[in-house]
Amino acid sequence: MRLLTQNIILFLTLCISVNHVCIGQQSKNNGLIDSLATVYYNHVKTNPVIAKQAALQWLEESQKQKIDLQEVRALYALGNLSNITGDYKSTIQYTNDALVLLNTLELDKGKAACYNILASAYKNLGDYPKAMDNYMQCLSFANTTNSKAQEANAYQNIATLYLLQKEYKKSAANLDRAANLYREIGDDDGVLTTLFNFANILKEEGKFDQAREHYKTVLGYREKEGNQAVIAYININLSQMLVQEKRCKEAVVALKKTLGLLKALQFNSDIAIVLNDLGVCETKLGHKTEAINYFNQALAIGDEQSLLLYKADIYKNLAQLYQEEKNFEKALEFYQKGVTTGAEQLTLDKEKYVANIQERYETQLKEARIELLEKEQKLSEAELQKVELTVKRQRLVRNTLITGIALALIILVILRWSYVKRLKIQKQLNLQQEENAKQKISEMMKDHKLSVIERYQEGQDEERSRLAREIHDGIGSDLASIKIAFEHYSEPYQDQTQSKKIATAINNACQDIRNLSHQLHPLAFSKIGFTSFLKDFVTQINATSEIEINTYFFPEDEIDQLPEVLLADAYRIVQELINNIIKHAEATTADVHLTKHDTHLNIVINDNGKGFKNTKTQGIGLRNIKERLQKIKGSLDIDSSYNHGTSITIDMPTN
Repeated sequence: MRLLTQNIILFLTLCISVNHVCIGQQSKNNGLIDSLATVYYNHVKTNPVIAKQAALQWLEESQKQKIDLQEVRALYALGNLSNITGDYKSTIQYTNDALVLLNTLELDKGKAACYNILASAYKNLGDYPKAMDNYMQCLSFANTTNSKAQEANAYQNIATLYLLQKEYKKSAANLDRAANLYREIGDDDGVLTTLFNFANILKEEGKFDQAREHYKTVLGYREKEGNQAVIAYININLSQMLVQEKRCKEAVVALKKTLGLLKALQFNSDIAIVLNDLGVCETKLGHKTEAINYFNQALAIGDEQSLLLYKADIYKNLAQLYQEEKNFEKALEFYQKGVTTGAEQLTLDKEKYVANIQERYETQLKEARIELLEKEQKLSEAELQKVELTVKRQRLVRNTLITGIALALIILVILRWSYVKRLKIQKQLNLQQEENAKQKISEMMKDHKLSVIERYQEGQDEERSRLAREIHDGIGSDLASIKIAFEHYSEPYQDQTQSKKIATAINNACQDIRNLSHQLHPLAFSKIGFTSFLKDFVTQINATSEIEINTYFFPEDEIDQLPEVLLADAYRIVQELINNIIKHAEATTADVHLTKHDTHLNIVINDNGKGFKNTKTQGIGLRNIKERLQKIKGSLDIDSSYNHGTSITIDMPTN
């Protein structure tokens, strides 16, 4: 059951990533083909039935008009759609036809996309060696055609293979590579896909609460864009976590809802897997008849789609069910079918392993032959060198007289050349010394500037601390005294409305003074947790302003363990940027993302405000941020345009 659940997770990942691919450019001359392609791309994520009808007509029209490139695109579209709906045999057929046509046209562009979904199909059929081979082909052609989108997709899909083997660190490393490429090309949809995959890793590690947060984040974006396919995939994962947590009654409700989504989309392979999960839940709830019905429906789809690994698990689940009912004859029958089906897959893997060894052996033979030819070539060259040496000696004897005369001239030329070279070296040495002196002066100025910045920031922090103490010990104490005196004075008038209003105002003033004091000089983050403190700060902002700010931390535990000095700088930077958004951006929503990497802490703050133009004149707050980052050798990137919001990315080294 666990292996089946993992296969579902990985299938979902590939279906999402390949939808970003597009082969070639649309024809400018054929309006019918263009309209059919548009219908396909508009419905591939929401209504696969309409998308398939459009793709088939697209293929027929392309073949009728003998437009080869459009035929390739239509074949790819059908392969992609078959991969999404779980018809992997059709995926392999359509995609191989597209590759054959690309080879005929002698085009490399588009092959990376084809190998990507071809690998996806083999992987979901359980043929992992072929899947890995095709992913490597995808990477090769992505590098050849400089397709960073396909390279990112391949890394993302390779991560799913590592997830199958429970190699979570390797899986996460490949997801990082994919996410960096998506950010480089500005593919926000791809970044969301990597977030979905990180949730899969958390799910496999048993961190269900963190996984749910990631799934719900992705779900929010997908619901806005109406991507029904991904909405169905996320619901599958959320349902399966309930199964793993043994919350069977809740799981049955969620799985039935998910089943309805999948039937509407005609995602047959996923339907088989959800049916199997329903069978497991009904078995645990004691509903044996319903469980058998679900298992049989799942087997029928597994037979049609050739899902060997899925069928093996379903057979074993049926065997266990009949064993609990003491129907040992049926239990033995289904157990034997499960073992036989699993053995077929194991045998297939062994044959592939032997073929792989033979291929390596043939490669080694070829390399040995090449090495032998190189040695023979070196021997021939050595003999030629001997002959040339003999000829040179004969010429040397014959030309001794001429050499003696020319030697004097050569010596004179050498002396002059040596003199000129000495002058050039001396000049270069002088220039180098002058450059070194300038560099030392520049470094001294830089060190002095950093020292000034550091003293300035230390002065700021000391002044904040002093103000915080003055506010807390002075105004705070006075307000506390006023509060006590007023409570004593107003005891006879406690029930009067005016007394309650004054008491409430005094309490609010005390709370405001306490919050201001903590913001100016926060407690040590090691005592309360940096992420908790920052969440409290944002909660206060949300409560007192019209803007809605959301926070995302990954992973929270590792961020809280960063050095106190680094977290203090991070807090001041986030505080300054949020204050700027409230004062100037006219935004209604903002997102704060903190992600801890191996070497740095990444901060991304987005808002939907009016944006601003980059000018040479900068505000004090932004200048303070840049000076803080300059001190720790961090980086700042601002992406803003008028009426399109602002995105600020900051990297702070953790070492």
